[in-house]
Amino acid sequence: MNTSPPGSRRTIVPVLIIVVWSASYLALGLLWAFGGPGYPFDASRAGAGNTLLDPLPAAAGGGVLAMSALVAGVVAVLAARGPLNRAPAVVAVVAGVGLAVLLPDVRIMMTAGYLPVMLAAALVGQAEFSMIATMLTWPSVNLLILMAAGVSLMLLGTRALIGGPGRPGSAAGALRIGRYATAVAVAVPVVYAVTRFGWLLGVPVGISDQFLAYIAEITSIGAGLSTLGLVGAVLTVGLVRPWGEIWPRWVPFLRGRPIPARFPAYSALAVSLPITSAGLMYVRKKLTGEQVGPAGAADELGAWLPEMLWPLWGVALAVAALAYLSRRRHLAHAHRP
Repeated sequence: MNTSPPGSRRTIVPVLIIVVWSASYLALGLLWAFGGPGYPFDASRAGAGNTLLDPLPAAAGGGVLAMSALVAGVVAVLAARGPLNRAPAVVAVVAGVGLAVLLPDVRIMMTAGYLPVMLAAALVGQAEFSMIATMLTWPSVNLLILMAAGVSLMLLGTRALIGGPGRPGSAAGALRIGRYATAVAVAVPVVYAVTRFGWLLGVPVGISDQFLAYIAEITSIGAGLSTLGLVGAVLTVGLVRPWGEIWPRWVPFLRGRPIPARFPAYSALAVSLPITSAGLMYVRKKLTGEQVGPAGAADELGAWLPEMLWPLWGVALAVAALAYLSRRRHLAHAHRP
């Protein structure tokens, strides 16, 4: 498959991912639409969740997946033949957002957050490896596959729509946008952490004393997730600070060297997707009157309101990452002889 010179070499990997996914899920989608086994969105199946497809019967859900795979396959073929035109690029972005952001639920973020912790606990003998296997159910793995396909589609579409580093704009403008987005992307996890660490310390932030006593045994879980959020918030600040461009002095071997622009930007974008998906799931559940959190949480503002802000967190993080990448590219372009 030749993707250059009309296409960029950077399109090879996402095109291959989309081609493999399209062929596989076109067949699987049709299989599930006609009643075949293994449908991952079966509400009666162990590990089922709260995605947009869970309320649908397998015939409808399988059809949606098959159609999505067909559209993705067409986009991949067009991208392999040369740069995408605006229409297929928009289709690629919309389909990618649907697969990677709108469709999934909180399980991707929970798996990404808990799996390293569980693995470390198992290595030191504090947990059984069998517990890790219970997290990697087929429905959860399926969501990871869908997100990989969606991200690949978004990469193809955004590259065609945004273009190269010489596009209009300025490093100063990108920095200004990045600062606003970073402020939001830092504020939301801090608000979440204030409530969860307060509960861990016995302070009923946003909830009643009775509810705090009811959830006392699980407050450490929220505090653990908050710790990851705070670490992420600190790293997010680097998107608008000099230490996010040059490795700090305390980093062995790399100190003083430029940080590859794609590394922090793509890392932030990767994190923003499951955060947004999880937040949208919580918003959907709240709007439809479903339970969010433990029993009785509906009457406790602090138990559900911070999660409603997660879509804002995810979007702000993505904007901050794109602004960082744009600024670094503008600076590199300006310094070329």
